Amino acid sequence: MVEETVFQGGVNTVRRRGDRVHRPATAAAPAIHRLLRHLRAAGFDAAPEPFGYDDEGNEVLSYLEGDVHNALPDELRTPELLTSAAALLRRFHDASATFAPGPDDRWQLPARSPAEVVCHGDLAPYNCVVRAGRVVGFIDFDNAHPGPRAWDLAYAVYRFAPLHAPTNPDSAGSPEEQARRAAAFCRAYGVAPGAELLDTVVDRLAALLATLRQRAEAGEAASQAHIAAGHPALYEEDIRYLRAQRERLLRTLAAPQDDPG
Repeated sequence: MVEETVFQGGVNTVRRRGDRVHRPATAAAPAIHRLLRHLRAAGFDAAPEPFGYDDEGNEVLSYLEGDVHNALPDELRTPELLTSAAALLRRFHDASATFAPGPDDRWQLPARSPAEVVCHGDLAPYNCVVRAGRVVGFIDFDNAHPGPRAWDLAYAVYRFAPLHAPTNPDSAGSPEEQARRAAAFCRAYGVAPGAELLDTVVDRLAALLATLRQRAEAGEAASQAHIAAGHPALYEEDIRYLRAQRERLLRTLAAPQDDPG
């Protein structure tokens, strides 16, 4: 008998059986599996490979070997990890840019214009696989949806810099330190950081809040639990922080930089 390991994520209970992962399938799973197969055909192998469904209706995916962290520990707040995540995000976006969504695809988040790529939709340390101090894979594509590169990039920068208020438990560093890391992430991705980045982060958090509340009102247990745990207050405070520190962050984003650490 294959040994089973159970992982409890923020939304799903995931079971690993050998080199396969069994996790609850959403209505978006068929579109996501098409996306994952497309990524592999395009040369991007840093995402799970889909293997259909088990007898209980769970989706079955390949297991990516490595560590996953809910929030980055201090020893992983390194330039190497930061830039590896950004470079991998760029590779993912480039591979997904040629994916052709079908008329029957059902995404959990609405497509956004311009639909330049397929966004991961929740790119954060808790959905990244780490080996030897570098991000080597992305998991949990449940919130994938067509959209602009900047939409996905902004959320990743928010999580990795991180662009959090000091009251957020996952916050780290001064505004200047956060801005230096945000700039390094953008440059490793291949874009110049600036005011548009900060504005998009605020818009992305506002959209996250709206989606969280809509899902909770519709009866989704995971969203109701996140609201009960106080997540909306954290996002609202982060939005206030980004607006209050906007000029300070922008000065550092625009400054020449060598070391994002």
